[in-house]
Amino acid sequence: MLKALRVQKYSQAEIFASPEVWTNSCLLQQITPERCDYIERCVDKVFGREALRQQQVLEIGCGGGMICQELAHRGAEMVGLDPSAGALQAARERIQKAGLGNSVHFDQGCAESLPYADGSFSVIVCLDVLEHVSDLPKTIWEIARVLAPGGIFIFDTINRTWLARLILIWIGERFFQRWGLWPGLHDYHSFIKPRELRALIRATHLQVREMTGFMPSLSKGRLTLGSGWFMGVSYVGYATKGRAAQIGQ
Repeated sequence: MLKALRVQKYSQAEIFASPEVWTNSCLLQQITPERCDYIERCVDKVFGREALRQQQVLEIGCGGGMICQELAHRGAEMVGLDPSAGALQAARERIQKAGLGNSVHFDQGCAESLPYADGSFSVIVCLDVLEHVSDLPKTIWEIARVLAPGGIFIFDTINRTWLARLILIWIGERFFQRWGLWPGLHDYHSFIKPRELRALIRATHLQVREMTGFMPSLSKGRLTLGSGWFMGVSYVGYATKGRAAQIGQ
């Protein structure tokens, strides 16, 4: 088991496989409602109000199932994909306890080679994942392939800035392990500049509709994140696929 007070780096595979990372006290759980609010707003913009209930949503890098659980509560049919068997075990236990087994399905697989047919999903969600994949261009290409014409891809990731490195690695991974920021969780060199991600998305013929900052704030005495002007640490956005788009042409 991971020991929160130990100052040693773990591999990302070790971190994601540990059930301790996916507890309700972790930072990701604390900001899940606000992130799902953003997802739902984006879906409403593209498909109309309350359209989330009509969508089959793929979450790439679902981890311990927090986003899947929240979106299923909101009426979406969820498919969660993750390479970590440990994370998927935690996710399945979470969904079972929530009584959402009929609304959520999990698969083991990686973002660089999605095990789904072309155009399978109208909504694809990828949060806190793009900075962890081994091949970012291939991941974006696969997302565009699996996204249905007219569909929406919603993402967030970390900007490659000194401030992000300071907050998330130098401070976060040293002093906030109890909230899931384990040493070794982040690799600064895998952080992504907004212009880089925008170029990769456009190269697959998806249209970037929004990129905006994801900023911390206090709400009812707890730390949360919401969209805002400052993109210096993390940012969120969405892109759409034209109905005539054919990936590979």
